[in-house]
Amino acid sequence: MNAFDFSILSFLNRFEGQYPSFDKALLSLCAASAFLKAGLIVALYWWAWFRHGEDVNKNRAAREIIISAMAACVASLIITRLIVLALPFRIRPLCDPANGLHFPQDASVNWQNWSSFPSDHAMMYFTLTTCLFFICRRLGWIALLDSVFLVCLPRIYLGLHYPTDVLAGAAMGTGIGFVANQKTVKSFIAERPLQWMQKYPGPFYAACFLLMYQVTTMFSDVVYVALAVIRHCKSLFH
Repeated sequence: MNAFDFSILSFLNRFEGQYPSFDKALLSLCAASAFLKAGLIVALYWWAWFRHGEDVNKNRAAREIIISAMAACVASLIITRLIVLALPFRIRPLCDPANGLHFPQDASVNWQNWSSFPSDHAMMYFTLTTCLFFICRRLGWIALLDSVFLVCLPRIYLGLHYPTDVLAGAAMGTGIGFVANQKTVKSFIAERPLQWMQKYPGPFYAACFLLMYQVTTMFSDVVYVALAVIRHCKSLFH
């Protein structure tokens, strides 16, 4: 562990166990509270989608950004997985007894086999936050506070990530958000979906609901199904 990570984790670790209710609240927040994390940001996106009521022309610029943001969100998670596969495994702070730190534990999750770098949460949430800033600064600041205080800092406090994991994820997420908001990129990504919305609003919004739901769960259902299919395919050849 480098000196930067150790200094921050050591400071936060002073408070571990002093306020058991606080520790339990953070464990619950990180484990299952999608409503308080992505739920808020998804609500902000829907607010931005209908920011000018039903006026299609006034809403078009924001809707292009929102569609591009959803594509960037998926891309950020894929990029995270590729980085994890490409880089050496990095044990999470709470799984490393050598650091001498003690963290609140959630026995229902085994973090031993999950590499710490980079933080996929930080990457995805900062991608979404950056895109919101391009629509409305006020909404962007709300999303930023959510991403920092309800997503990133709790994961550092609980030893799920080193500070550098989160900073790297946040930096890459911000970069992905900027790329997604380049005029040619967002126009290209949003063109077909917006045409689909005009012709078939029912199926379009049904698909949006499913997509936004997956964003709140960080596509955990999709990953679960994909892994099940992979295991089944492997079993056919053994």
